[in-house]
Amino acid sequence: MKWIGLILLLIPVFSYCQDSIQNNFTLNGYVTDLQSFVYQSSVNNPTLDNILQNRLNFKWNNKANTLKGIFEVRNRLLMGETVSLVPGYANIIGADNGLADLSFNITSGTSYVLNSKIDRLYIDYTKDKFQLKMGRQRINWGQCFVWNPNDIFNAYSYFDFDYVEKPGSDAIRLQYYRNSTTTFDFVLKADSANRITSALLYRFNKWNYDIQFMGGILNDVDLVLGTGWSGNIFTASFTGEVSYFHPKKNFADTTGLLIFSIGSQYSFKNSLMLQTELLYNPVKTSEIKDFGEYFTMNLSAKNLSFPGFSVMLQGSYPVTPLFNISLAGMYFPKIKGYYIGPTLTYSILENLDFSVVTQTFAGQLVKGYKQTANLIYLYLKWNF
Repeated sequence: MKWIGLILLLIPVFSYCQDSIQNNFTLNGYVTDLQSFVYQSSVNNPTLDNILQNRLNFKWNNKANTLKGIFEVRNRLLMGETVSLVPGYANIIGADNGLADLSFNITSGTSYVLNSKIDRLYIDYTKDKFQLKMGRQRINWGQCFVWNPNDIFNAYSYFDFDYVEKPGSDAIRLQYYRNSTTTFDFVLKADSANRITSALLYRFNKWNYDIQFMGGILNDVDLVLGTGWSGNIFTASFTGEVSYFHPKKNFADTTGLLIFSIGSQYSFKNSLMLQTELLYNPVKTSEIKDFGEYFTMNLSAKNLSFPGFSVMLQGSYPVTPLFNISLAGMYFPKIKGYYIGPTLTYSILENLDFSVVTQTFAGQLVKGYKQTANLIYLYLKWNF
């Protein structure tokens, strides 16, 4: 099994610059190396870790392009102090919340885990105005950039920049395209606990805005209704999402939860881009007691951030065609906290980028006790 993992990590070396293996079959992906330095006030000593990651994206389609098969796998070799210090870390990495268990720890030791996880495995069939997808797939109903209350199928963390594809869902998805701007979208998803999440979305265009309405059930527990939009105010984008969750067992009471996010983005003539977003989550207390938990917990559309309001402001600017800088900041009034995240990215070669990413968190997750977490990443990425 150890050799299988090594072969998966080395496949890109043998397929360098090879986009098409044979007729109707393609392969691409990337290799990344992530060196991290993490210091938390709740932990006595800083931790050093390294993640070597390889992603392989396989795609097959018939000549008529009506039937496609998608297979994508994420292979990671995690090494360092976190593996040895966190009890059951290998089990956390090897866990799969989908209906099918497609995550495999190939080998592990006291300071390393080699994991392979299939996060896309589905068939895609198109006939006239209908499109059917069956299997593990990405279903994104969100309109905003950071926080997506409409994304009830596979919520993700903004801070996990090393996973650009985001998680997938084991689902059946049927879409009907009435015309170029009007779509009916039905999804039925099941997870490892055999809980059902299912909803119908109706999307259309009005007043130069893409507008959507959705309704369904989340994890067999909550009935959900929502709406979202994306358009422009003058030359700035304007997006938003609203979702209402209500326990189906207490349908007659007032225990519902209304969550909304709104955002905007504006690009100047000098290529400076500014982006802002606001989220409101009315839960009274946070389940998170330590910032380290925020990177391992299972997010959902109901717990996208900390209680109350969360505000984000981000800017990015290409200093040169090869060098880009960005700075993101967040404020969490309820926990008297904040986040600051500057990023520097340099394109070494056409398919090779190097980034320095820092993330700083601070706040009172436990009342009266201020916690901080500082993370520094050195990130190298090669696309093939």
